[in-house]
Amino acid sequence: MITMRKNRAIKSPAKMLARSQKGNALVEFALVLPVFLTLVFGMVTFSLALYNKTVLTMATREGARAGAISSSAGIAETAATSASNNHLISFASGTTTPTINASISSGVITVNASFNYTGLPFLGVPTSLLISAQTSMKVE
Repeated sequence: MITMRKNRAIKSPAKMLARSQKGNALVEFALVLPVFLTLVFGMVTFSLALYNKTVLTMATREGARAGAISSSAGIAETAATSASNNHLISFASGTTTPTINASISSGVITVNASFNYTGLPFLGVPTSLLISAQTSMKVE
């Protein structure tokens, strides 16, 4: 009987391992957090760049439509500028005004717009991307 009591007092290796895994969740969280944050910041940056591309495309369409009706490149540039006004998003300090050019050649008006998008700076690295759109329509 004395030997049985001694055997019960000895701890099994499984119980010893279970006690040593208390900080396991914290270590896993610390390893996964940078990857998760990189994915989140990447999704935000990409979705805002896609939004800006859509705004530029719609602005060039509006400018080309106005220019095609009036047969004037100046009116096309004004319409495209007003259509994109206060809709573009960038994380850089400064203006968010795109560069818009319109030209009429052989009965076709072409409106070009470009915008320098600066995304969220993650880990001190700013992401800069030139976004552009072009629309052509037949002058009526």
